[in-house]
Amino acid sequence: MSTSASLPPAQPFPQEPDRAPLSRRTFMAAAAVTAAGSALALPGQASADAGGHHGADKVEVTWSSESTAPGYAPKSATWYTDPATGLASVAHRLSRQDDLALTPAGRDFGTVINVDPGKTYQRMLGVGVSMEDSTIHNLSLMSKGARTKALRALFDPREGAGFDLTRICFGTSDFTHGEFYTYDDGPADPTLSRFSIQRDIDNHIISTLKEALRINPELTICGTAWTAPAWMKDNNSLIDGHLLDEHVPTLARYYRKVVQAYAGQGIHIHAVTPQNEPGWPAGHYPSMLVSAQQAKRFVEALREEFDAHGITTRIWAWDWNFGDTGSYLGDMFGSRDAGYTDTYRDTDGIAWHDYSGDPSTMSLMKTSYPDLDMVLTERMLWGTEGADRIARYLRSWSTGYISWVTLLDQNRATQQFGTPDPTPFVQSLDDRDLYWALPEYYFFAQFSKFIHRGAHRIFSDYGNTGTVSTVAYRNPDGTVATVVVNGTATAQDFTLRSGRQQLTHTLPAKTVGTYVWTPPGSRGTTTDAYQPVQAEAYDAASGVAVEVTGDTGGGEDVGSVGDGDWVAYGRVAFGAKGATRVRVRLASGAADGVGGRIDIRLNSRTAEPVGSIEVTGTGGWQTWTTKSTAVSGVTGTHTVYLTFASDQSGDFVNVNWFAFDH
Repeated sequence: MSTSASLPPAQPFPQEPDRAPLSRRTFMAAAAVTAAGSALALPGQASADAGGHHGADKVEVTWSSESTAPGYAPKSATWYTDPATGLASVAHRLSRQDDLALTPAGRDFGTVINVDPGKTYQRMLGVGVSMEDSTIHNLSLMSKGARTKALRALFDPREGAGFDLTRICFGTSDFTHGEFYTYDDGPADPTLSRFSIQRDIDNHIISTLKEALRINPELTICGTAWTAPAWMKDNNSLIDGHLLDEHVPTLARYYRKVVQAYAGQGIHIHAVTPQNEPGWPAGHYPSMLVSAQQAKRFVEALREEFDAHGITTRIWAWDWNFGDTGSYLGDMFGSRDAGYTDTYRDTDGIAWHDYSGDPSTMSLMKTSYPDLDMVLTERMLWGTEGADRIARYLRSWSTGYISWVTLLDQNRATQQFGTPDPTPFVQSLDDRDLYWALPEYYFFAQFSKFIHRGAHRIFSDYGNTGTVSTVAYRNPDGTVATVVVNGTATAQDFTLRSGRQQLTHTLPAKTVGTYVWTPPGSRGTTTDAYQPVQAEAYDAASGVAVEVTGDTGGGEDVGSVGDGDWVAYGRVAFGAKGATRVRVRLASGAADGVGGRIDIRLNSRTAEPVGSIEVTGTGGWQTWTTKSTAVSGVTGTHTVYLTFASDQSGDFVNVNWFAFDH
């Protein structure tokens, strides 16, 4: 795969709503909330109301920012030793700003971000946090009232962050306060006669989830196992080992019983994954190796179990890193050219972790397996860098985002392995009813409070990390919510432009802003053929990925392009005068002698090309040049296809934009 230094995506492919040896523990941090003795209120929350009224020309603005206290940069251990000092220098925590006015589109102000509500992509499932054993144990140490306030801060749509997606562990993960367990420990039990989730009841997991659901009935729960019971494995241990082939169907029955047992407690499991990190033998905490062929058989067996028992729970494959896929998913699902497998048809999505590789892998898998949802189920990074990363997940086709580990105490007890990334909440050692919500909590809420379930991601320019980066959604109520991230050390001017209207603003250093307004309509029904058409703004595609570009001006490009791939752009308007030339901005890091051809076609990817551009190496995947070729008097409005052909296997070109000339 061709890659650039860093790769986020933003693509189109309309989607139905329903359908490493690295340190792994890492996640969210946030700003001081006292859970005892006072009514819960988020700083700025009274004005940062996700359900507010939006005037036709008014833009609601909410900011959250990093701390400016010395020694409290993201990743600093002082966030655990003395969080209050760092929080005292956080300027914005979901702080409502003065409304802005939409004005007629005009002069550029700073970085220009075009937003097009008429071009829609995947629907939002949700944004949320994990409810693993460490978090739930720390919550159980609180008084009842304090625990309820903490859960409201997480899940309440109005009084809290409104997180509506959570991930649980079937048995023990590496973040646990007690001994490792599954739901059927002991000697071999192929009939699952001992199966029980009683430990989850005893450990307050069930009661905590029930309370979270009372606070937010829209909370969606997904889950997975870190390991099968030891007797299903070749080493008879919860740590490491391979799943035995003969127990693939047994494990499918085990999962079905998990879903049924939770349903018996009034808790619906929306989705499961076959195995957490199936290629990672952890060495010291529960883990299990599951081959692609075993995962393939498991998915088919689990779908049979679910169908036979009237279970609607979805199946998400993989649940591991962008950088570790290898041939695993291809072995499970087949391919467009070789044919898709039954497993592909039995799977609803692909779950992802971000400990290696790049989010662009999700966009590549989306164009390779268009019927499957992408979901980021594990990772969190510190500061505004983490907020930009969430935007990149969403721009890469993820329908949701879940951080890993929600509440640790100040000495990080109940964390048995590794060093965590930020946690949204840090609990006091002196008073278990006291916790602090670190800045990352508010950065999360910049997404969850303003982008609602069912919202469609819409086209927006990515921008770049040297100024501002973005992601935008159109909510079910018609409002547009655009998250703008300034991860730089200085204030950044920017313009959000949508059709004939725009807003201009200045975002402070190390700050995330969410801008919500009601647009008068989509930008328009056509794309001007004579202005640069951004390659990532396609309406349909196959086999490509979207990545952050190193080209002048930043933004994104289409990469991972090989023989047989294509991208399509609807309703490109040429007018009556007629185009006579097309220019394509491209780069190629292919080896000497490796090249290909870009064919420009109208209305069908098999139509006769109106022009073709030969591609040879440019010296690197981010070494850009503009090539052109004549076309013969194209007029009217058409769907433009770029199709890619090569005599070689593998990638041969990246494309940033194309434009026609009269």
